[in-house]
Amino acid sequence: MFLTTPNKASFIRHLQRHDHISPELAATYYTEISTLLNSVNTVTEKNTEIKTLPAVPKIENAVHYAFGTTNLKINYGSLKLQNLIHPQYSHTAGDDNKTSNTVVDIFEKDNLSYLFINQAYIGQYSPSEYHLLQGQFSLQLINTLYNKTEADWIATFHASTVCNAKEAIMIIGASGNGKSTLSAVLMAHGFDLLADDFTPLLAETKELYRVPSGISIKEGAFEILEKLYPDFEQYPIYKSTSKAVPIKYIPPAQNFNSAVSHLPCTKIVYVNYDPTATSHLKAVPTEKILETLIPESWLSPLAPNAALFLEWLQELTCYELTYADNAVAVSKFSELFKR
Repeated sequence: MFLTTPNKASFIRHLQRHDHISPELAATYYTEISTLLNSVNTVTEKNTEIKTLPAVPKIENAVHYAFGTTNLKINYGSLKLQNLIHPQYSHTAGDDNKTSNTVVDIFEKDNLSYLFINQAYIGQYSPSEYHLLQGQFSLQLINTLYNKTEADWIATFHASTVCNAKEAIMIIGASGNGKSTLSAVLMAHGFDLLADDFTPLLAETKELYRVPSGISIKEGAFEILEKLYPDFEQYPIYKSTSKAVPIKYIPPAQNFNSAVSHLPCTKIVYVNYDPTATSHLKAVPTEKILETLIPESWLSPLAPNAALFLEWLQELTCYELTYADNAVAVSKFSELFKR
């Protein structure tokens, strides 16, 4: 609708008439959406530079991964680069003798890291952009797993997502608020993990898709999860690439090959763990969710996908969950899946 109205005034009138939104709030929506679309359609000078690309070197450090019927081989140029990708997918590492459908090369040259897929250049990243390398790898992975291209996705969200057999619920929150820890707690209580930290939304279905990564758990939550996962002590300890703290990865409970691959999502929960607070779940306006959801997410710059994103937003019911103990959080999510 944003894309079909001729100007700001028409947009505001439409929201007032059809969605009963106040002029002030409608104006805020218009400003936020305009800023967002402008930002994702802006090409920086860095991206326009044409440089001579290095040849893909012969790399001895190869790891093979199996995602259902898709076999992936990743050639890591160094252990440092391997630590960026391997830990969250280590549970899928396996038979080196299988033929790989896709070959990934990640290597360094002249203080830049390069990503190639089947000998095709994908991107280059400075040491301060390792998070972009990780995000781009995740995007290329889901393209491979679902036979898609970047243009097929509406967005990829920095969010964790749990589900049952019928629907998914996305979990967001400020950094350090325990999104992944809560996802692990919910998985231990029978909920299915659809994605952790990287949740993709497909344009064709307007549904969230499964990403077969493990759940990242920081050291502060080890004691809690040791009681829920008998094998927790056996999981390797890595060092987080973002905060340099010990971290473990809990593998998904469901097998990627047999688990449901995508589900609709009409609920997002902003979570806030506070051991001193009284636990409660309340409905909140969509704009509160957008404040957290948008800044760390990738949104497609394509106009049709942007329109689909706005349609998807209108279908959402948003909540804020403040909780002091995990039993309450599990109970509240059980209620949400019944609504």
